[in-house]
Amino acid sequence: MYQVYLMKGEYEPWWFFEDWKTLVLSETSFPTYEEAVRSYNEHDEQLTSKYPFKKTKGNYLVAYWSEDESVYCESCEDDIQLYYGLMLLKNDKAIEEPANTCN
Repeated sequence: MYQVYLMKGEYEPWWFFEDWKTLVLSETSFPTYEEAVRSYNEHDEQLTSKYPFKKTKGNYLVAYWSEDESVYCESCEDDIQLYYGLMLLKNDKAIEEPANTCN
């Protein structure tokens, strides 16, 4: 099963910290890689058009941000960047290699 996650938080989605699922705004599951990629690409288009900054790490792990969106961190007494993350995962794990669609 494949999942497409949209996240919002104080760090990029590829860190997979213990609490990463608390940052999820939406999750959609798909039985096939092709369906998941279609959804991922649609979200990517929307987010790319909305946010001026984008960084990709690995396969299907992307962070988007705008410098004017931040949150105040009480423990560090400073503003920190707010990120929107988009991930396509297989069984809630990062996809190391693109799926083989020939099978």
